[in-house]
Amino acid sequence: MTAPQTPFARPVDTLAHTRLRHDRLRDIAIWLSLLVVTLMLASVAVSTSEVIGPATLPWWPAQNLSLHVTAGMVVAPLTAAVVLVTASRPAAARMSWPGLLVLSYLASIAWSAALHTNVDPQTSPTATAGSARAIEQLVAYTGSRAGLAIAVIALSCLAVPLTLVAVRSVCGPVAARALSPVVILGPWAAWTTLGIDGVAAAACAGVLAAGAVASERRVKGHDAFWGAAGAGALLGIASLLSYAAAWFAVSLLCLYFARRRPVQIMVSAAAALGILAFAAALGTSWPYGLVDTYNAAIGEIAAHPGQLWWLLLMPALALIACGPAVVESLRRFGSSSAWPLMIGPLLALMIAPLSGSNPEQPEYGWVALCPWLVVAATAPAVRSGRSVKAPLISAAAGACAAVVLMFSG
Repeated sequence: MTAPQTPFARPVDTLAHTRLRHDRLRDIAIWLSLLVVTLMLASVAVSTSEVIGPATLPWWPAQNLSLHVTAGMVVAPLTAAVVLVTASRPAAARMSWPGLLVLSYLASIAWSAALHTNVDPQTSPTATAGSARAIEQLVAYTGSRAGLAIAVIALSCLAVPLTLVAVRSVCGPVAARALSPVVILGPWAAWTTLGIDGVAAAACAGVLAAGAVASERRVKGHDAFWGAAGAGALLGIASLLSYAAAWFAVSLLCLYFARRRPVQIMVSAAAALGILAFAAALGTSWPYGLVDTYNAAIGEIAAHPGQLWWLLLMPALALIACGPAVVESLRRFGSSSAWPLMIGPLLALMIAPLSGSNPEQPEYGWVALCPWLVVAATAPAVRSGRSVKAPLISAAAGACAAVVLMFSG
């Protein structure tokens, strides 16, 4: 038997919805302000530094204010509209979980392919040996630039359903469903499919998804052991593809620690080290490569002090790529249940600028961090247990900004 509703229940609910809508509009205003400030900083950096320019700022809007009409200009807005309309319908809450994962994957493929398909088969000098070998294998198996683009998009977009799987395990199914339009229409998709970094992002998502599912309370015995081993193996593979992926070990450690799974910590660590040891036996030493890359970055910064601009630009650009939902996510980081998923990417974001950037070729290693910087936007608070509704306004604003930036020149 339920308690009778007072006549004040409806005004209170209306006030809560109004306040939430105002908060979302405020987040969009903050994000747009960050976008303007970042573009101003980038303009100053380009004019004062010899190593920062449009070649290393792939975010740069139209250089000549020209408009290039392409099929993506039609497909991208239509995809965004379909995703937002579908997410706003009550039927979306009743959709089966496997169906949601499949549709989110297909929608992310359409969104990513519409924004960009120009995959660069070349890797930057600071890339890992594993990423260089992976792109060579993809080029060899696909046989053409179009085939390479299809393969990279198909692999990179796996990050979307894998992210939702991890969020569902850690934050609950309501939070995962509410987050789905934000992850599908993330502005970072415009840069995810430009190279092997998108594949590394999918591998990082697989690490946290496997670790989250394997550490659930209902998973015990051999299933928990092999799940943790799989998460560790994926961590080793992701680290071979991107040095920044190693920071996801912090999130995996915090996840196991919060769920009191000390044995799984040891299992995942052993599996990850086993993958790196196997790679070293084949001639690819990950530690030596990391040291060489670090020394090269320090030498690059010493030779070109203008690289210090990346201390400001790279975190700001990554936050812009996350969309307006990142403002609410960072604000709720300490109070939400999603903090284990965010801690590793946040540390990677803070340390990444110290690695410098190649003045001749842009790098996109930060794209693996973006989906995890927004997961707290819908996660329930630790004390209240209430999930936030889907930030459709924030997702729409981020999608519009991505379309404008990608098709303005």
